Amino acid sequence: MIFFYHIITLGVLFLCLPFLPIVWMFSAKRRANLLQRLGLFTRIPKKEANTHRIWVHALSVGEVNSSLPLVTAFKKKYSTHHIIFTASTKTGFERALALMHPGRADSPVTAVGYFPFDIWFAVMRVASRISPDLVCLVETDLWPGFLSVMHQRKIPVVLVNARLSPRSLKGYQCIGPLSKLFFSTLSCVLAQTRQDALGFEQLGVPGKRIQVTGNIKFDQPCPLLSREAVSTLVRNLGFHTGDRIMVAGSTHPGEEPMVVRAFIQARRTAPELKLVIAPRDPGRCTALFRELPIAGFRVACYLDPLESKQGADIMFLNTIGILANAYALCTVAFVGGSLVAQGGHNLLEPAMFGKPVLFGPHMTDFREMAQLFIQGKGGILVEDEKALAGELEQLLRNPDHCSRTGHNARQIFNGNTGAIDACLSRMEAFLD
Repeated sequence: MIFFYHIITLGVLFLCLPFLPIVWMFSAKRRANLLQRLGLFTRIPKKEANTHRIWVHALSVGEVNSSLPLVTAFKKKYSTHHIIFTASTKTGFERALALMHPGRADSPVTAVGYFPFDIWFAVMRVASRISPDLVCLVETDLWPGFLSVMHQRKIPVVLVNARLSPRSLKGYQCIGPLSKLFFSTLSCVLAQTRQDALGFEQLGVPGKRIQVTGNIKFDQPCPLLSREAVSTLVRNLGFHTGDRIMVAGSTHPGEEPMVVRAFIQARRTAPELKLVIAPRDPGRCTALFRELPIAGFRVACYLDPLESKQGADIMFLNTIGILANAYALCTVAFVGGSLVAQGGHNLLEPAMFGKPVLFGPHMTDFREMAQLFIQGKGGILVEDEKALAGELEQLLRNPDHCSRTGHNARQIFNGNTGAIDACLSRMEAFLD
């Protein structure tokens, strides 16, 4: 079956070859990684004799962020091992460079590169160059061709922080025996929750290869911002000390209008309230200017000149890497992908700063985490736009309630650590 898969992917590449130069010329996004993902000019050094390598892979920005504590722990425990880190997307690659650039003296990685397209020769070229002793895939991004090559080369592949939403489980079940292409060769699945573990068992992964280790996102260190850094960020956002700030992070199409209308309503309670919107895709910011009901408000983007941002009411984060620190400044946070059916996003970034977290009903990708926050009274589920506006007003009217909810959120964050240690303990068998 895998033989036919390789034939099909090579055939698709052959059909696409005439169009690749056009894609390269007219798509800046593809131009940044097309050759690297084909296994060419990877900038990853070849493995030296008598050395050991761990290949850690994350799909995009969210997975890259959650990978950092794992990579750091690997380097601390296996200091003589070289760590090669890859991402699939341009934004993920850029985030990886920002977090752990191999040129820095304190970097935990030897190189940062792009994950190859799931085409036989591309996978073989990159795999031969890295020649890992262990592959760690963080959360997702399973590809049959890649997994088969690792299996043939007898390289263990561990799925770390593994999660399986009901939608994903149903999708894999629909393809029947073909799902074995994705799971049969995994050496180990380290699942976030018992529910995730049961889902992988339903897909045919033997129970002895599955272990519930928790969510490594709880082990990420809380960034420490000095008073000067906080003041600088407030100024760079165009705000003033004393402003109350709502941060809507990782929003998707359809959510921003609801957030803006809730903000407008809450301004009647708190005229000093400011709004920061960080779309999941920062490139959407320009279009949002035209689509949103923002007439009468001073609106700006983070990358605008400083003087044009002064006195802004609404700030769009049209770049990556700023959202986490913006959460540190906010009074209330809303985490997107949850008022529309996108599965939700990570609630921990605002929680680690002790901020009350609002989120919608569509948290299927983070259902266990959402339940933790609801039960621990550190997060508030809002069913729709009206509920979002109402809960936002309640928090702004009652500072004690706002502070207490934020405190609970931080307690939840601090009380669920330990997943990294559990993961490393399980992976000792593959490295020692």
